Amino acid sequence: MTTDIVGRNEALAVIARFCERSRESGQSLVIVGEAGLGKTTLLRHAARLWTGEGGRVLSATAVEFEADISFAGLQQLLGPVVDSISTLEGKQAAILEALFDPRASVELDRLTVAEAMRNLLRAEARRSPILVLVDDLQWLDRSSAAVLTLLARRLTGARGGFLGSMRPAAEGFFERARLDEYVLAPLGGRAAAAVLSARCPELTPANRRRVLAAAAGNPLALVELPLILSDPSQGGATLDLSVVPLNRRLQAAFSSRIENLPDTTRRSLLLAALETTGSLRVLEVASHERLLETLAPAERGRLVHIVDRGTRVVFSHPLTRSAVVNASTAAERRRVHRRLAEAVCDDPDRRVWHIAQSSSEPDEQAASSLEESGYRLVGRGDTVGAVTALTTASMLSPADAQRARRLAAAAYVGAHLGDGIALAGDALREVRQLDPAHAGSLDMAVATSFVILNADGDVDTAHRVLSGALDAVSERSHPSFQIRAALLTLLYVCFFGGRSHLWKVFDAFVSRVRKPEFDIVVLMRHTHSDPVSADDAEYRQLDRIIEHLDQVNDPGEIVLIGLASSWVDRLQGCRAALHRALRLGRAADDLNVQTQALALLALDSYFMGQWRDSERYLAESLSLTREHGLRLFRWAADHWVATLAAVRGDDETAYRITDELIYWAVPRGVVVVSQLCHYTRTLIALGRQDYEEAYQEATSISPAGTIPPYRPVAIWTVLDVVEAAVRTNRHAEARAHVAAARAARVGAISGRLSMLVTAAEALVADEDTASSLFDRALGTPEADRWPFERGRIELLFGQHLRRSRSALAAREHLGRACAAFERLGARRWAEKARQELRATGQRTNPQPGRVTLTSRESLIAQMAATGMTNKEIGEQLFLSARTVGAHLYRIFPKLGITSRAGLRDALATMDSNRAPGGGDPVE
Repeated sequence: MTTDIVGRNEALAVIARFCERSRESGQSLVIVGEAGLGKTTLLRHAARLWTGEGGRVLSATAVEFEADISFAGLQQLLGPVVDSISTLEGKQAAILEALFDPRASVELDRLTVAEAMRNLLRAEARRSPILVLVDDLQWLDRSSAAVLTLLARRLTGARGGFLGSMRPAAEGFFERARLDEYVLAPLGGRAAAAVLSARCPELTPANRRRVLAAAAGNPLALVELPLILSDPSQGGATLDLSVVPLNRRLQAAFSSRIENLPDTTRRSLLLAALETTGSLRVLEVASHERLLETLAPAERGRLVHIVDRGTRVVFSHPLTRSAVVNASTAAERRRVHRRLAEAVCDDPDRRVWHIAQSSSEPDEQAASSLEESGYRLVGRGDTVGAVTALTTASMLSPADAQRARRLAAAAYVGAHLGDGIALAGDALREVRQLDPAHAGSLDMAVATSFVILNADGDVDTAHRVLSGALDAVSERSHPSFQIRAALLTLLYVCFFGGRSHLWKVFDAFVSRVRKPEFDIVVLMRHTHSDPVSADDAEYRQLDRIIEHLDQVNDPGEIVLIGLASSWVDRLQGCRAALHRALRLGRAADDLNVQTQALALLALDSYFMGQWRDSERYLAESLSLTREHGLRLFRWAADHWVATLAAVRGDDETAYRITDELIYWAVPRGVVVVSQLCHYTRTLIALGRQDYEEAYQEATSISPAGTIPPYRPVAIWTVLDVVEAAVRTNRHAEARAHVAAARAARVGAISGRLSMLVTAAEALVADEDTASSLFDRALGTPEADRWPFERGRIELLFGQHLRRSRSALAAREHLGRACAAFERLGARRWAEKARQELRATGQRTNPQPGRVTLTSRESLIAQMAATGMTNKEIGEQLFLSARTVGAHLYRIFPKLGITSRAGLRDALATMDSNRAPGGGDPVE
């Protein structure tokens, strides 16, 4: 490129404004343009501008050949400030130091690394503003790209900036959405002519026209294409520059220059191209020749430069590096990789990558080294890097048994990633073909059971697969993380199965193999899967864990703690951490984290009365689970969509979803899903005041007088069972259920459950005691956190007071219930409260002329007013009788009636209230 930047006044102004703003408040900018348009030149100009104002630049150039090396980009960036890392707070210093120490056991999740890096840059910026500059973002390794994406979006208020470049259509891991972009266009005709005249004044007019036409405003082409014309070996003036795309012409230009270099120079260039850090120290160790002397011809030809005080070799352009590699043979590349593997012995992950690239045939030593690297990456939280390493290890394994084992390990490590289920299934089929005997191994069992659960949902088969594999496991026979993965998968299997005998294998294994890293899984066995079995010490342990959740960085661990908290009303304390886990899950493409974090946030939002937020989380979760075939994870989102529909009075949606879920769950033994569907249907029936159906649905989960083990939803249905029993004159059953809840200490689990159990006690108490119990239930600390449950208890208290002839007191509670249900959008429940208010003598009828029915509701109402049954109406309108009933239950509140008997008069009143000449009130 020319020394003076020609034809880029607009781009230079954009960069000047960017630098000025970044020094004051932190900015991010990505320059987007095709290869050769001058992105690198503009980044170098920005660096000079920045340092000229007293700032400091941290730069990196991403290389397409190192995209599989975790955190390679960050190592380049932070290398110049590595000595400053120790000035950070201890934990953050350890995180950044671990980037340079592959043997460190610190887990490097992307959000934590980004936070530590931001704090480091802020500390450095106190001395002088910092500019982070990254060329060719599309080639960043996944881990670095995720961290820099987070960092670039969080620079507001900092004394520093982020400036990067990338090609427009390139696919990479850096997510530039929501970042400012500047699109770099080709040079105009005058600017292109000026560049060509400055660099190649000797060109004939004919060749000048040919170059300008072929270069199409690309500055790099304007510099390089004339060299082809001046090279006799390339055909000179007879060369047709228009027959291939521009990038290939440029590649040809670089290749022609490389081919004319001495053999020793070409060998050294290939060494530099494949040693992606450019470290002169490493290159000199790997070279069998005097490196700087052999590189001199390439340096004089401006193909490479020696920078950073003679410590690094950089290529003049990424296309130069690509041309060097493309001009070499496979045998030459393998020899270079072998030399580099010997030279980087202090970096085991980079060394093993070179070993893998140097292998032309199965190599057990290379495979074993890659496997070790894969397990190190698992421990550091880099799942994608681990899958890549283990898959490559499998490909290099000489023996089928070893190949099968490593491929199975890659399958279970990667099963939670995007498209992981399908890929894991393919991998497992290949494992069975390679080594049928490996089918009983632990890694195979975990991967197989995870695929079975999500692809088919067969709980019993998954349980058999895992149980057999765990029988042969001891503390020293497998890595701890692998045993933990198996134990956690078994917990999910047992939880979904909901049957006590499934837990025998889990409990026996835990009593035999105990490690601190299994503690949260063991805690989940109680608080998540069987809350009534958890004792006070376990709930105190859970509360302590939640209290320190801000110190937990692993998104998978945050999700596990959220799951441990979900049935026992402790999700509010996990909310901030779950949002953090969700961001990390998105950055890492971890579907397990994303879908479960979304489901937990949706559940918490539902109980907090934030139903629109709940819908938003559920919509995202459903989109992910449907796209990637995670059938088992989808049930939670489907179920809560149905529950929201139920409490809002949309029976048709609620019944349709629960019918589908029950149809799927029952034959597969997924008991917990069918139980939750009965919970949803209990709410439908209670809202419709169909107490017989409510009793049948609720007691199918928790029979009256029992709180069954391994049915966590049973602790939520105590009030439901008791209310339905009382309303159907099953008073003995109601009292027995209250006694069972007391004996199981359900009320001690959480404030919400205490409120519900106390309200259930009030329903079976005598008149005087009932009022004090209702008061105590409503006086539960933070009762307002659960507006739907509080509204239900206000409604029950109001009903009790009305029947006790305390109309004024009843109106107070019924009014609060009505207001709460209306705020939530629980229309049917609001109408129940209005009915009770009318029964106290307070008028709540809709205002004349304001009644609106949909066209279908109007038709159904008119047909029902003639005395037709639901079945007869359904046959006429091609609807089910249940759908007709759902419509009628929406119509009654609108008309201010409670039964079919009032339909005729209500419709007549509605017609008489229409304004003369006005529009039809039916929507």
